[in-house]
Amino acid sequence: MSDKRQQPLKVFISSTYVDLKDYREKAIAVANRYGCLPLAMELFMAQPEEPTKVCEKEVKECDIFVGIYAHRFGFVPEGQPKSITQQEYELARTEGKDCLCFIVDPEFPWKPSLCEFDKKDRLDAF
Repeated sequence: MSDKRQQPLKVFISSTYVDLKDYREKAIAVANRYGCLPLAMELFMAQPEEPTKVCEKEVKECDIFVGIYAHRFGFVPEGQPKSITQQEYELARTEGKDCLCFIVDPEFPWKPSLCEFDKKDRLDAF
């Protein structure tokens, strides 16, 4: 009998951070509960590469992509038109990853301080 152990599924968790920290924590907990390996920026060790390159590498290595979205477009690196959050999602799609995306109900009450009203058009287009 073979003693091969199946590698846990790698689950990349993508979202803006400040507004969705609690939801990210829950997603990480669910991944752990089901024996998956969560890949989330708050769990990444210090690495010599810039954060966008680290996220790109992790998205490419994941088995499942989980996107959690609310009222923030997120950080847009200088000289780029898209937020890191949007770039992560688009890369996951390009790589053919299974994507599970959760979008806040527009009627759900949300703190205005956690909204990026100035980027609403870009968020809606995303």
